[in-house]
Amino acid sequence: MKKLSRKPVILIADDNPVSLRLLSEVLTKAGYRVAEVTNGEKALAVLPTIRPDLVLLDVDMPGLSGFDVCRQLKQDIHTSDIPVLFVTARNDKKDIITGFSAGGQDYVIKPYTRAELLARIQTHLSLRRTQQELKASEARYRELSIRDDLTGFYNTRYLYQTLQGQLDMHRTRPLSVIFMDIDNFKFVVDTYGHLNGSRTIAELADVTRSVLPEGCYGVSYGGDEFVIVLAGHDRQQGMLVAEAIRSAIEETRFLTTMDLSIRITVSCGVATFPTDAQTLTDLLACADHALFEVKRQGKNGVGSFL
Repeated sequence: MKKLSRKPVILIADDNPVSLRLLSEVLTKAGYRVAEVTNGEKALAVLPTIRPDLVLLDVDMPGLSGFDVCRQLKQDIHTSDIPVLFVTARNDKKDIITGFSAGGQDYVIKPYTRAELLARIQTHLSLRRTQQELKASEARYRELSIRDDLTGFYNTRYLYQTLQGQLDMHRTRPLSVIFMDIDNFKFVVDTYGHLNGSRTIAELADVTRSVLPEGCYGVSYGGDEFVIVLAGHDRQQGMLVAEAIRSAIEETRFLTTMDLSIRITVSCGVATFPTDAQTLTDLLACADHALFEVKRQGKNGVGSFL
């Protein structure tokens, strides 16, 4: 079934009741939803509520002029991308220039023809839709560029691009990292195959995510290794989170959707900024050292850098 598109909402601001009624009738018959106000102050007041797709402004209104309304609208980040069309009897070249300088996308001089007005409206609505789709695509591609496809965790690019900046901005705020490694993961791959190995990693990421405190995140560091970033967590708090992750993974049965039921364990090394290290690379090295000690002592445990 074809998805029905939402009818665009157009806000009209005009103090002339005849002009307001005629504009509203033209737009309603053309299939648009219409909101009407009689001055600039009301236009600005209703903008956050109705979130119009396009605004039609008369220039000469009591209080704020159409030019003033447009300037304020364009200065607000929440409304700056809404196209504005001036619909006015003013036809002086100076006024037209002022309208465009104020941020208007078009300038329609009364009297206008119905076909001309609707054509201009459709053009600017189409342009806005295209711009919104482009922004959404750019945001999606940016997100994909910093995410690991398999786990949904951030990738190492994101880790190295952002974490040092966090440390520099909050020199006295603690931050712990957990270096986590799946114990004996080669056995899982050798026994159940690479595809099920990948499924196990994806499921492990879901389990980890379910116990992470708000504002904390995971990083896929490579293969069966992960880094967990715990902003605002000192060593003791970091150890508690690491143990919660280790325990949750140990209690989970993996690959049940594949008619299997396997158990895995992880080893975790914890290091804390600024007590253990002052830079990102040193902090990760400390956490890796703590992880090495846990694995040396038998795996399936949590340890901190001391």
